[in-house]
Amino acid sequence: MSRFFRRKKKDDEETESRPEDDIATEIKEEVPTEAEVIEEKEEEKVMEPATLEPAPEGREDTIPYHDSIQARLVYMLNDPVMADGLEGTHEFMLEFMAMGERFWIAKAPLGQIESKVGKATDEDAHIRISNDAVAELLNAATFSHFSKIYLKYYKASEAGKFIKIEARKPITDLNRRGYARVPVLKLLIGAAR
Repeated sequence: MSRFFRRKKKDDEETESRPEDDIATEIKEEVPTEAEVIEEKEEEKVMEPATLEPAPEGREDTIPYHDSIQARLVYMLNDPVMADGLEGTHEFMLEFMAMGERFWIAKAPLGQIESKVGKATDEDAHIRISNDAVAELLNAATFSHFSKIYLKYYKASEAGKFIKIEARKPITDLNRRGYARVPVLKLLIGAAR
């Protein structure tokens, strides 16, 4: 850019300073070098007040630690996001076999979610989860991670790592009672459809 501000001088031309030359010289002096520009930008970054960045999209709330799969499932069924769409009129009864223990989780119409150890009567589905799969499900930090592990062991069982789902009632009946709409219920028996 300096060539725009310089004037060609001829040997026979006087070297007197004219007002236009003074302005051009001042403009030339004010143009910062590349190093100065970079330094100024770094200073501006340091001087800017700290701003909070918004959370990335798709980030989920973490699931708190649970020492048993039963406690984790009850928590998930009571969570407003994971159990979105679970209305007071919905009812379900699921029986599980995990960690050498049989337990059930149920909800009566207009009732609360309850869980007890033992055999269920008239359950909608029976779900068997291996000990190794339970350990991984308990380590899942989010619902999406829990879902990936659950579906992985349902679709591709390995020795010692499996999830087996046996629906004991017709699927159309289960869908009417909320299994097709509620994310947790859809995950728990939806893979069996």
